[in-house]
Amino acid sequence: MKRFILAFIGAYIFLFLWGWLLNGVLLKDVYAQTPNLWRTQSEMLGFFHWILIGQALIVFGFVMIYVSGFAGGGVIAGIQLGILLEIAAIGMRMGVYAVQPFPGKLLIYASIGGLIEMVITGAIVGAIYKRPAARTA
Repeated sequence: MKRFILAFIGAYIFLFLWGWLLNGVLLKDVYAQTPNLWRTQSEMLGFFHWILIGQALIVFGFVMIYVSGFAGGGVIAGIQLGILLEIAAIGMRMGVYAVQPFPGKLLIYASIGGLIEMVITGAIVGAIYKRPAARTA
């Protein structure tokens, strides 16, 4: 349980900071091109708790899946899980792109950013769940 909590906290902190950097800084100008598709800054602040809860659910699901079938594989297994989950996320993003008129470059940038995010999240979780070193007598 201790490793689960540590993995959750480590991954959550990273996910939060990466989300801010990617969406709040790096892609800010891309979002600004379509202001009619997004809430205003003040409206977003009123929904900020949804972001926090959503990120917590992503991290909880990630760690649960890792523990269920990837634990013991270390960082490599975490990265593999991150890549697999991001492939699914890209598919979902493509479906949203088909029905919502946001810029195509946002689909590409968000997918690249998501891949980076999930690989690092997997590395964090995998590093925390790595196999303990074998003891020598």
